[in-house]
Amino acid sequence: MNSAKVLNLSRVVVRSLTTTAPRRAVTKGEVEKGYFELKKVQEHFQKHDGKPVFLKGSFADQLLYRLTVALSLAGIGGMAKLFYDLSVPQSQE
Repeated sequence: MNSAKVLNLSRVVVRSLTTTAPRRAVTKGEVEKGYFELKKVQEHFQKHDGKPVFLKGSFADQLLYRLTVALSLAGIGGMAKLFYDLSVPQSQE
């Protein structure tokens, strides 16, 4: 019986520690500043300009994309060379 009380008490304590207090109520006219910044970013990424979404960021996104493509092509070329070298016997001269 005592262990059941301790178990119930521990559940209450854990629940009170792991849950957060409700956020303060926001009035109708009060909107956080970050909301408008988020809306601007969303509008930028949803613009129909023919670019894929992973290239709509900054120049760094384009640079990373091109670097990834270049490294992938270099790896595929290296594999093709390896397969060629392994499949064609070397001359015994």
